[in-house]
Amino acid sequence: MTRAITTDPDSAGSASTIELGVLADPSQLSVTRAVAAALAAQEDFDLDSIADIRLAIDESCSRLIVRATPGARLVCAFTPGPDVLEVAVTTTTEPGADLDASGFGWHVLNALTDTVSTSQTEHEGVVSTTIEFSKRKHGLDE
Repeated sequence: MTRAITTDPDSAGSASTIELGVLADPSQLSVTRAVAAALAAQEDFDLDSIADIRLAIDESCSRLIVRATPGARLVCAFTPGPDVLEVAVTTTTEPGADLDASGFGWHVLNALTDTVSTSQTEHEGVVSTTIEFSKRKHGLDE
């Protein structure tokens, strides 16, 4: 089952976050790619940047899906800004799951995005692993 949630802007007027929750399964990759591409298009990203975002969400989700605990959900949080789309992909993984930040897939993520990072948190024996990345509109410097 797929679930989408949109949060309201905060009192400072910052952008809404759109959350998409799906089963951590390869069959759901097309859904996450489609949502990422639609949001990027809605935010007026150029076609090359939309393609980069689709590939980055695919790589991020794929890296987490293969490490996800059985029956886990994958949550993609998209936060559009004036000139950037920030994405966080999270799922539960086994303790000690290594994301191998030196492999080919990691280099692909670095090439497709402006920033990329990983993090893990543990709460009561449950490990949540997150990959975050951002993509600025083409031609804009930080």
